[in-house]
Amino acid sequence: MRKIGAVAVAVALAAGLSGCGAIPVGQAPKASPTPTVDARAQQVYEQEVAYVRALRQQLPKTDLSATQVWVDLGHAVCAGFDDGLTPKELFDSMQGGGVTQQEASVVVVLSGIHLCPEYAPTPTP
Repeated sequence: MRKIGAVAVAVALAAGLSGCGAIPVGQAPKASPTPTVDARAQQVYEQEVAYVRALRQQLPKTDLSATQVWVDLGHAVCAGFDDGLTPKELFDSMQGGGVTQQEASVVVVLSGIHLCPEYAPTPTP
């Protein structure tokens, strides 16, 4: 019998606190605007296009016809940065995987510039 009384009190208290009209409530503050899914997808697409364009400029003799493979490699570099790897560690991890030293170096740098700019290298004076 005590449990039923306690449940009834809890329900009444919850109803009173939920704003059943007892206390007038103003409008909730507007949330800061967040990018929509479409806007974020467009941003990622533009970053990938800029990345591939830069790859083509930096690696004119490299076969980049499998564009998605190079984009995926760039995103893997960003994931490595997210995990705390250094550019050198990422560069070293690409060795022996069919990527030349020059290609690995360019991918690491351009990924930081275009795909995950929060990790972009800072120029030295």
